[in-house]
Amino acid sequence: MAMYQVNEDAQVLMGLHAAQYPHLPVMGLLVGRDMGEGIEVTKAFPVAHQAPTAPFLEFASICIDTYATQNKLKIVGIYVANSHVDDIALGPVHTRIANTVEAQSSRACVLVLDNHKLSTPHLLLKDVKKGWIEMDKRIAFDDDQGKVLLGAIAQPNSLRVVDFDEHLEQPSKDWRNPQVLSLARLQV
Repeated sequence: MAMYQVNEDAQVLMGLHAAQYPHLPVMGLLVGRDMGEGIEVTKAFPVAHQAPTAPFLEFASICIDTYATQNKLKIVGIYVANSHVDDIALGPVHTRIANTVEAQSSRACVLVLDNHKLSTPHLLLKDVKKGWIEMDKRIAFDDDQGKVLLGAIAQPNSLRVVDFDEHLEQPSKDWRNPQVLSLARLQV
């Protein structure tokens, strides 16, 4: 049984991205590595705060895949947060994106963020017959209490996540968000 370990960096960026756009659907790509029988999710790259078009998503995927390859990592899944509170369903657009990622990585996952509890997303894995189903017993978080994320959310004006969408509008903004993680740790 494969286990999925989500490290603090990925957890913080996913949660901050969703908190920044609570009224919009957000999505991003997860990067990590195989870890024995499981997957370690080491980074989350915020991609969009609206439904992405296919060309946009393809360009973002190429850039993120290049970054991952250079760091001996790979794309291992996606994360999503829906625009409606209590909505943890995987919609048709995100299902197609997840299926595309899963075609490249057989142990790909989907993390769906609940707007009430951003620090512990729901894990979805692909079942051949049933599609994407919830498997929360197979996920673990480095920061299972979400202390860093909750501290960062408490300071909303000081931490701003840049998604790939924003980067294309203003290229000087870094979609890799290196400063956000170090600033988030200072909030704890």
